[in-house]
Amino acid sequence: MRSGRLHRARTGLTALVAVFGLTFVMVPPAAQAAPNLEQVRQRVMDLEMRAQSADERYNEARAELSDIQGKLDALKRKAKRERRELRQILGGVDDLARATYTSGGLDTSLQVLLAEDPNEFLAQAAALDQVQRGQASAVRASETTRLRLAQTEAAVADKEQAATRAKQRMREHREEARDRLAEARAILSTLEARELARLSRLEQAERRAALAAASAASARIGSGVSPRVARVLRYALSQVGDRYVAAASGPSAYDCSGLTMSAWRQAGISLPHYSRSQYSVTRRIPLSQARPGDLVFYFGGGAHHVGLYIGGGKMVHAANPRSGVLVTNVLGPWYSSRFSGIGRVVS
Repeated sequence: MRSGRLHRARTGLTALVAVFGLTFVMVPPAAQAAPNLEQVRQRVMDLEMRAQSADERYNEARAELSDIQGKLDALKRKAKRERRELRQILGGVDDLARATYTSGGLDTSLQVLLAEDPNEFLAQAAALDQVQRGQASAVRASETTRLRLAQTEAAVADKEQAATRAKQRMREHREEARDRLAEARAILSTLEARELARLSRLEQAERRAALAAASAASARIGSGVSPRVARVLRYALSQVGDRYVAAASGPSAYDCSGLTMSAWRQAGISLPHYSRSQYSVTRRIPLSQARPGDLVFYFGGGAHHVGLYIGGGKMVHAANPRSGVLVTNVLGPWYSSRFSGIGRVVS
């Protein structure tokens, strides 16, 4: 019954088309809207931050390599000393061995009978006995030195392998950073000239605002901060407008941890050149209790980033290769979802 009604409906529709000349056109589903400029900008920023994360891991591997190299150099110096000591001991053993031939290989009692001066011979025999005891001691010393040298050489080989692994990680992280930046450039290359010009204007306005914010923050320094922290803040704020360069720590280009490291160096504080390491050597503070000079960390979403808190909910930081050193909000549009905490530098 239902099938019959459906057939009659189709037949009627066909008749209408035939009588009135109606034409039906299939309307395709709405095309997915192209991302707007801000979405593109956020995507590019995300890729740049992933590149920066790779740069930070490069810094970690580089610091590890530096530590390994220092220990390796010390081990090589130790091995050189032990080889020299072994050569000296073995030379002494050779001298002692030659001295044993002075007895002539005869039984001592017979040598006494044959000696022209038995008293002199007995004195020589006593000296020879002392020589032989010294020889045995030298042999034991040589064996001990050989063992120490073998252990040192094994440690050298182990450190050389560790250095090779660290260098490999450095290469991998550097390649990852380059790949992410290439992706960001590829996305930007899809923008029309009009959009690129608009993006350029936005970034120029951002830099002008950052310079104005840095000037205002510098003018406020001295109110409620120690002279030591004042030096840190003045240094960091004076770098606003400088370039972002991977693994750089000044004087005219920085990456994120390079800037915070160099800023705190002005106060005589040594921080590692790696955001995770800086996080580990600072004391956790709630954001509500943050003070100028504290470090601001971002690790969410694969990010590895650190900035310097300047008060008023703002930070100065080496942001990315396009923006360089900026003053921005701690919980800005991109940063709020990746915020990980505040670290207070402990002297």
